[in-house]
Amino acid sequence: MILPLTKTLTLLTFILVLPTSDLDTYSTISRSYCTEIGKFNMLFDEDEVSGSYSLTVKNSLGAVWGKLEGNKMTGRWFDADGGGEIIITFNEDFSWFTTKYRNDEKPETWYTDQWHGALRTGDESTFQKDGKTYRCE
Repeated sequence: MILPLTKTLTLLTFILVLPTSDLDTYSTISRSYCTEIGKFNMLFDEDEVSGSYSLTVKNSLGAVWGKLEGNKMTGRWFDADGGGEIIITFNEDFSWFTTKYRNDEKPETWYTDQWHGALRTGDESTFQKDGKTYRCE
């Protein structure tokens, strides 16, 4: 059975935020980032990464998944604009990231320095950095 996209992404988001009963037996770390397009929740499970993000201006969700090597995740993304390859590079303490991605429909074009994120540290719903507005909700 194939679920409609909105139900699939809702299910993915629900799965990503399930709590664990004993954190000592799991190496999964959950982080919430603020980005130019909306919130971005990520799960890090050893070298596997998955996440869901809000496309605030399109009122839709997106997802990423991939492998982490050091501070760089290489994987795939999927949202209302399509899907493709993505490379997310984190700073040393994973409090900031920048991306490089391309759409499967235009594989020759890599988009760089267009999507950034900062670890959400408080109750703010937005903040400004380097002339850009970061949305946390």
